[in-house]
Amino acid sequence: MISDLSKNNYENWSFCPESLYIHWPFCANRCHYCDFIALEKHNDFIKQYHDALCWQIKHFAKKTLGSPIKTIFMGGGTPSLYPLDLLKELIDILNNSFDLNGLQEFTIESNPADLTKEHLKVYKSLGINRLSVGVQVLDDDVLSKLNRKQKKEDVYRLMEIVPEYFDNVSVDLILGLPGVAESVWNDTINRVVSWPIKHVSIYLLTVYQNTKLYYYVKDKKIKLLDDDKMVDLYQQTVDLLKTQGFAQYEISNFAKQNFESIHNVIYWDRKPYKGFGIGASSFDGEHRFYNEKSLDRYLKNCNKNLCCVEFVQERLDEQQVFIEKLMLGLRQKRGLDLHDMLYFLSGDRKRKFLEGADKLIAQSLLEKSGGRLYLTLKGMMLENEVILGLF
Repeated sequence: MISDLSKNNYENWSFCPESLYIHWPFCANRCHYCDFIALEKHNDFIKQYHDALCWQIKHFAKKTLGSPIKTIFMGGGTPSLYPLDLLKELIDILNNSFDLNGLQEFTIESNPADLTKEHLKVYKSLGINRLSVGVQVLDDDVLSKLNRKQKKEDVYRLMEIVPEYFDNVSVDLILGLPGVAESVWNDTINRVVSWPIKHVSIYLLTVYQNTKLYYYVKDKKIKLLDDDKMVDLYQQTVDLLKTQGFAQYEISNFAKQNFESIHNVIYWDRKPYKGFGIGASSFDGEHRFYNEKSLDRYLKNCNKNLCCVEFVQERLDEQQVFIEKLMLGLRQKRGLDLHDMLYFLSGDRKRKFLEGADKLIAQSLLEKSGGRLYLTLKGMMLENEVILGLF
């Protein structure tokens, strides 16, 4: 929880974020692999949560004096379940609270089964200009076993109607889901690149503790793809996307020219952003803030006009900034400025860092060129090991 001093600072704290994140936690079903703050069977709380979100936005905006915003991202959960009348009210409040005249990108995440022409029409009228669609894989049986209530036909239907409303569409896929045959994955990729989309995110399956998938794997009820096969499929996928005009600009992200996610790059470049909703994080350039993760506490605090931030991290020291720059920089295709990273180090630490980099280069996990360090394709698959190796 926030210390007294930190809370006093927070109440007087203001900054001008470049981006806003809005968390909508409600889901029709919670997927077995999901580690996000996602709530199923909580429909009775939707209006209360919406009201709390609106309060938090207005409360923060009082201190920013109409800050100009570059991007907005609505994530979840399943934001496509946001009732359209309430969504309109929320966006009206955003327009009245911030300067959105220079807004470049407004993304909403969606489940293809939820979206109708009416949704797309309303989204476009409200200024949303980027649609992120959770596809994961085109295999109904696999998704059903993972408690994701979505069919291939839902995706096909959406891709037929979406061009009328959106030019900037992104598709999310997960590589390594249990039970996905190589032929199914290849069919998924080949179909995806034939759609009218501009961006693809390929997330490597991570088994998070305390998810249902974690216990299935632990109890040996599910067998995961081995690492070598994951590397092979990742390589094939990257190569295919490249031939279709999707350039890789981050470990998991591929885009056609000029359609990289502006919002995500703001995160990776450590620019200021503000998060609204349960569990959402914020960054003012020096400190990180995390909202209450408990729905009950978040609602109560907002209703009582109290602080809904659960934790304020002290100002990041040089070591923390170094680690963040290292992790976020390496994830991006443009890599790290070696001179910039060495600025944080001296003496023995600088020597060890350079020795670690040389070893990783010898292992074909890193490459160096023009004063920059880059992850190789193999290194992208083993990012955590690379980070440890540099320490």
